[in-house]
Amino acid sequence: MTIIVNGSNTPTAGAVGYGDGTNLAFTSAGTAGQFLSSNGSSAPSWVGAPASAMTLISTLTASNSASLVWTGLSGYDKYLVIAENLLPVSPSGNNLITLGYGATPTYITSGYYFTSFTFNYPTGTGAGVFGTNSSETAIYLQRYAMTSTTTQYQATCLINGCSSGINKGYFVDASWNDLSSPGLELYKKTGTLVNTNAITAIKVTNDSGNLGTGKVSLYGITS
Repeated sequence: MTIIVNGSNTPTAGAVGYGDGTNLAFTSAGTAGQFLSSNGSSAPSWVGAPASAMTLISTLTASNSASLVWTGLSGYDKYLVIAENLLPVSPSGNNLITLGYGATPTYITSGYYFTSFTFNYPTGTGAGVFGTNSSETAIYLQRYAMTSTTTQYQATCLINGCSSGINKGYFVDASWNDLSSPGLELYKKTGTLVNTNAITAIKVTNDSGNLGTGKVSLYGITS
């Protein structure tokens, strides 16, 4: 059925029909990526995509890598790091996050103060609190060396205060399960980086050598 609109049945390609109270009318076509926004009883209009509170910056995959690095960071006050099965070439050492500032950048290798807790299943043993107010050289995504390259390892780290001139806060939640000798390690950590520079770089490494496999995603959070 042909619909006649104000004497015309050839609206612009990409236009959207709406009622103006008397006739069927059409919007303009808008541009790629725009969304149609309601204006109540007035004609709808095209607007830009709504800003997202959390944005995926990128996902990096380890392949016998010395480090996974993001540089040129800006515009976010918080960053969320998510590691999935990030395993070293040699099953020892600790996965670390080091924060940097400036264009070069300069990496911060002191002033990471923390309190942490670990627990092992099925032995029921745990380190409890260790190193409270002890200055580390980086953020530890796990404290104890993994015992096998078959370990299933997951970790998240939320870093606050990255764009402003205040000390940074960070929170780590990690777990790993050694499939060759079943046992689950749980690791939780909270800390403060005593440094007021805006963060422009985030580097993930292992202190015993290269990162063999796994991936790490970095998200920026503006809220």
